[in-house]
Amino acid sequence: MPAEIEPAALARLVDFAEHPHTEDWSLRAALVRYAQPQPQRVNDLLDLVRRTEWALGRHSSALRRDGDVLWALFESGSPPSDPEHARIVGLLGVAEELDRIGDVLAAWAVDISVDRPDAAVDTAIAEVSRRLEALGVPREERTPPRGRGQ
Repeated sequence: MPAEIEPAALARLVDFAEHPHTEDWSLRAALVRYAQPQPQRVNDLLDLVRRTEWALGRHSSALRRDGDVLWALFESGSPPSDPEHARIVGLLGVAEELDRIGDVLAAWAVDISVDRPDAAVDTAIAEVSRRLEALGVPREERTPPRGRGQ
């Protein structure tokens, strides 16, 4: 059995897309509700979620091995001297931004009678996109579905 990520706060942040927010709504669950009126925004945000999860997954060994050090660096804002740690801390900042929009979307999902958080989602998309580009996280390559008989 692989070691768990410690400390718990780091593990929660790494699980940004699935951990519960308002009334147990996860970011992914709230995105399902938000997709009904805003499918393109949700598509854009989900692309960023997948890119972030993929990039964090590439560092799962370091997250398990050096979790306490990484969390301390992240919380302190100190620039890590180790390049891998610097990349992971940067990705944790991205996850934190996605986690914040998860809070916003979960609150909206609980009460959809309030204004949709379109501006907050647009801001998060722009910020996360910028950060992922700066970290060199590649975009997903999508291949169009093949038609029948091809």
